[in-house]
Amino acid sequence: MKRSWFSWFSSPMHDPGRSLNVVCVVVATVLITHPLYAFLHPGNIRGFGHILQSHGLPFGTCLAWVVMSLQTACSVALLARRLVIPACVGHIVVLGMGIVLVHAHAPSWRTVGLPDGDHQPGPEFSVLMIACLAGVLWAHWRKPKDRTLLPAGDDISTRVGLEVIRLAAPLILIIHPLGGLQDPAGLHDFGLYLSSIGYPFGVTLIWAAMYLQIVCCIALILRRFLVLACLGHLYVLCTGIWLAHAPYWFVIGPNNVIGPGKEGMEYSVLLIAFFFSLLLAYWPRRQHSFSPVEEIA
Repeated sequence: MKRSWFSWFSSPMHDPGRSLNVVCVVVATVLITHPLYAFLHPGNIRGFGHILQSHGLPFGTCLAWVVMSLQTACSVALLARRLVIPACVGHIVVLGMGIVLVHAHAPSWRTVGLPDGDHQPGPEFSVLMIACLAGVLWAHWRKPKDRTLLPAGDDISTRVGLEVIRLAAPLILIIHPLGGLQDPAGLHDFGLYLSSIGYPFGVTLIWAAMYLQIVCCIALILRRFLVLACLGHLYVLCTGIWLAHAPYWFVIGPNNVIGPGKEGMEYSVLLIAFFFSLLLAYWPRRQHSFSPVEEIA
């Protein structure tokens, strides 16, 4: 039976196919914001072309326009749930090229939470998106010959695709609280800031948030207490958007001139979508009690 967009909304909470499509739609939405912004600000495309030329690639500006157009087409395909496999491959190629040409030369792995004076984001954001696109790609590549609009939730390939995201998100995210614990002075200052805006025990609160993220990441990696781990991550990430990242959107690209501590919220929004999709897939099933008549029937 062919599954449509309407079956997505009517599918059960524990359907991995729906969870994987939440990830697919959010990744496509986040990715398309970059070329759309560039089309409205052509100077950014020319600057990207100069970067490409500095690495020895010919026709840098023309190539930059091609890359922006390719990203737009691939994102639209993912949002429309058509040509998912080539769309994922196209995005992975573009993101991989960005890592090689730009982010691999950054002094830090992280994209957000950079030290003062470091305005070159690392590759973690692109690596996270590549991992999630790889999960979506696997689910569609390995699904049965009956090509449906959405991956079937009971397919082993769909469950494997979701498992890729379950591992990639905490493995990449755990770097941040571990790095925070190595900077007690920075945590102390942020805790004092929380106290100054009305939060009680600000320093204690920020240390608790670091340990909460670490515990939740380990739980997801070990596949234990998945619902509680997702809820913990959602609480920390939503609070971080409210306190630090809003109203800026970008973490790489257009708003990079904002500087450390002023990165946008797209990275957090992406992670929120991942943990929300896992929450839907792993929410405890309701236990039904069957009468003897129901069992015989």
